[in-house]
Amino acid sequence: MNYPTQARLIEIIKKQIPKNQSLPQELCHVLGLTNDAVYRRIKCQTPFTLDEAALICKHFDIPLESLNDLIVNLVSFKYQPSGPNGESFRGYLENFLKQIKGIAAYQNRHIYYAAEDIPVFHHFAFPKLSDFKFFYWRKTILNHAELQNQKFALGSHDETFLDLSMKASLAYAEVETTEIWTEETISSTIKQIRFYHEASLFAKKEDAIDVVEDLMQLILTVQRQCELGYKIRKGGAVTSMPYTFYMSDLMIGNNCVLVQTNDIRSSFIGFNTFNFMSTRNLAFNEQNELWMDNLISKSTQISKTAEKLRNQFFKMLIERVEELRKLVG
Repeated sequence: MNYPTQARLIEIIKKQIPKNQSLPQELCHVLGLTNDAVYRRIKCQTPFTLDEAALICKHFDIPLESLNDLIVNLVSFKYQPSGPNGESFRGYLENFLKQIKGIAAYQNRHIYYAAEDIPVFHHFAFPKLSDFKFFYWRKTILNHAELQNQKFALGSHDETFLDLSMKASLAYAEVETTEIWTEETISSTIKQIRFYHEASLFAKKEDAIDVVEDLMQLILTVQRQCELGYKIRKGGAVTSMPYTFYMSDLMIGNNCVLVQTNDIRSSFIGFNTFNFMSTRNLAFNEQNELWMDNLISKSTQISKTAEKLRNQFFKMLIERVEELRKLVG
């Protein structure tokens, strides 16, 4: 008999699993079946039961909706919830690291990042700025109870947060990336630091100055990557990973990421300040790719080219950070 939906599920799994992983062995483990029973299912001689299909989708992180071509306007998204405590935030960062390491493990991988805000991976390369971001997200956005009566002080928070984020930054440096920024991309970070300064939420003036200095170093590092056309690891080592940067005069609207790994596409859409939800829905990713291509076509590449425009763009960003430094200093 012919089981086209089952055949499609098998093909999706084959694309997802690492080359050194045996599909029959993995299915034997997941389904608790013999090799013979699994091979009959792989060859579509025996259909999966509904329970078996559900186990497979859960194990391989495949939404059942991805098998349905009939409901074209239905899209399933995954996200990592961040609850009202530090443990849940650690889980958020662990999931973030898992996602980027999974992308970096593919032989062919490319991230397209339309940046309404500075991409979080850039923050992660600068510990003092990361420390501030984590405190801001947890206290001001997530309302973590243990932080409500505290002011931000450098070095007083969970070191595992910084360890996880630094590992994510290093993994990001191993993925070819195209980023699209506007002159407003740094605005949210500047507003967050300004708000904490004006609300007297920095424990010491020196803490605010150090956070702004990290922000300045972030901008200078991105500028250097644009000049070289390659990514730079924490510490200054230049990688072999191409880095393409576009300057856009259009309003992006929200953080939007398109990931291409081998022949699989995934979309990550920003929500609730710093969270992302993701999908591999084919129709949605095609639409997202068209939107990304259109945005790029109306933007100006300033990496490895357009030196005058590049210098003007980063001069403007640096001047805004300088203003902030004068304010907090």
